[in-house]
Amino acid sequence: MSVLFAPSSDLSDLVTSLYGRRANDLYLGEPVTVYDHALQSATIAELDGAPSSLITAALLHDVGQLIRGAAEDAVRFADDEDHARVGGDFLASYFLPEVAGAVRLHVQAKRFLSTTEAGYPATLTPAARMALVLCGGAMTIDEAARFRARPHADAAIRLRRYCDRAKQRNLTVPGFRHFARHVDASARRD
Repeated sequence: MSVLFAPSSDLSDLVTSLYGRRANDLYLGEPVTVYDHALQSATIAELDGAPSSLITAALLHDVGQLIRGAAEDAVRFADDEDHARVGGDFLASYFLPEVAGAVRLHVQAKRFLSTTEAGYPATLTPAARMALVLCGGAMTIDEAARFRARPHADAAIRLRRYCDRAKQRNLTVPGFRHFARHVDASARRD
């Protein structure tokens, strides 16, 4: 099987193909671009000491939006579970299950945290709160229990927290090449 992120020299080619013309679009009503949001998410994960698989998931967690449609259409896809599923399914072909699993569940993690942490919704930006409503709002207690029991739920919760914080204007972060070792370490080898 060919590896999507072969050695780090291929990283810039993949980033160009995935982010291409959408890299400089604003991210879902936030004060950052799509590109900056991805880099900030991965940087926050790395600073938190996350494993390579979670750093890679943070870098690529919204790839489903890029696959599905242009960023200008992204508001209607904002935090729906379909973009998470599309992204997770795509990434599963190339990365360890930990990467794809966290990406698949990162939208549900927002709903979970809204149920289990009373102050969580207030920490979200206005655009993120609107996206929460669009994706179904807080989970029921039963839904939250089922979510918590799923494989990769813990990673998805951590990913969600990185994503929530990755909306800072003018934050200096490293470029995609910086994360090549994490991406390479997270690639499937079969």
